[in-house]
Amino acid sequence: MSTPAHAGTDLDLSRRIYGAIMADAYYDGLAQCETGSTWTHSTRSYTGGLGIYRGTAHRWSGRRNLATLTPRHQVRIADRIAFSGWTNKAGEYVWPVGPFGWGCVKNSPRLLRYICQSKHKRVQKYRARACRLEAQHG
Repeated sequence: MSTPAHAGTDLDLSRRIYGAIMADAYYDGLAQCETGSTWTHSTRSYTGGLGIYRGTAHRWSGRRNLATLTPRHQVRIADRIAFSGWTNKAGEYVWPVGPFGWGCVKNSPRLLRYICQSKHKRVQKYRARACRLEAQHG
């Protein structure tokens, strides 16, 4: 039997900064990859430190510009998109789409490892795919 690619790793699982679904280091790594950790990032198409497409930001938060929000608030919106969904002002529930829309997640063994090792109930349905992708990188 082979050893999983993530065996023996020591991931920082602290949630003190963002209080989010995934560990703080997951979001820090995502922000570093997407925008060089520039939480005020703003282009014509993408907004915020996690590089969220403006249309996506609006659908899951009601805002087109996330760059003016705190990193903690931006992470909450990312969690809605990836893991929890949300109910908008019209009362419509917008389903989560998973974390794989971020190219940085799909292409980073370290970020995939956080998903693969997560025990959070909202992450469970994405774990198998994350572990497969992580193994492909290994």
